[in-house]
Amino acid sequence: MTADTTVVIEAALNGGRDRREHPGIPYLANEIAAEGRRCADEGATVLHVHGRDANGVWSADPSIYAGIILALRQAAPAALISITSIRPSHVRVDRIIEMLTTLASHPDTAPDLVSINLGHIVHWQPTADGPYSRRTVHVPNSYQDIVRLLQVCRDRGIGPELGLMDLGFVSNAVTLLEDGTLPTSPWGLLELDSPRFGAGDQVAPGTVANYQALAHALHDHLPDATWAAHGQGSTGFSVVRQALLDGAHARVGFEDSLQLENGELAPTNAALVAWAVAEARKVGRVPASPRETRGIVGLPV
Repeated sequence: MTADTTVVIEAALNGGRDRREHPGIPYLANEIAAEGRRCADEGATVLHVHGRDANGVWSADPSIYAGIILALRQAAPAALISITSIRPSHVRVDRIIEMLTTLASHPDTAPDLVSINLGHIVHWQPTADGPYSRRTVHVPNSYQDIVRLLQVCRDRGIGPELGLMDLGFVSNAVTLLEDGTLPTSPWGLLELDSPRFGAGDQVAPGTVANYQALAHALHDHLPDATWAAHGQGSTGFSVVRQALLDGAHARVGFEDSLQLENGELAPTNAALVAWAVAEARKVGRVPASPRETRGIVGLPV
């Protein structure tokens, strides 16, 4: 990836967060659209969302996603819309494929991008049962799952966003490229999605050193790749700052951090976007236009 003065700012509007963590987490289509509009006004050109029901529960219901996409397109018509393919361990990938196929059957509800994690994710989550009592939470994505999701993207004209969470995921990307299932110039997310070493998340903790290790591996093994980077919690600010300095792109938003860099609760996703834009300008970069963004992420312009 070569450095460019333009930078894609992606806003991850909700993720798996809930309102016990922050009262402003958007669940419903109108709430997500309002957040998306504010983010677009600040310079974000990609809006990433997770479908949730009215209680904030994970959903792959096509009607929920259709409502979100339609509302976002009305509120921020120039922005690209990215949705997730993440699913709980009890849900088969067929359900995600059915959702994507249904959404893509009409241009008004077809997402522009879908994030696809290039491997399994495992969390050791603490319980209230005393010491040595963490439970193992598995977020699945087998080789065949990923291949099938990538095939839907090719068939339906959806851009894949490759979720790259550690060096093993980068190695998986090389395998998929050699097998002919990836675009030759892929768009990825370098997701340093653990807040610290020892948090129990078996993905890369968000440090500048870890970001640089992943970025160097991509440079060496996928030289035509382009990516945005993010961390988790307070670690994300240094990761994003380094990515901007290196000529990469940035993802911010409530999915990745609920606080501003000074530790105060972020009032909106847009406040985090404004921070990223200001940091980009400090190193001589400006937010990409929607048209420029399409070219950067590998979509037809």
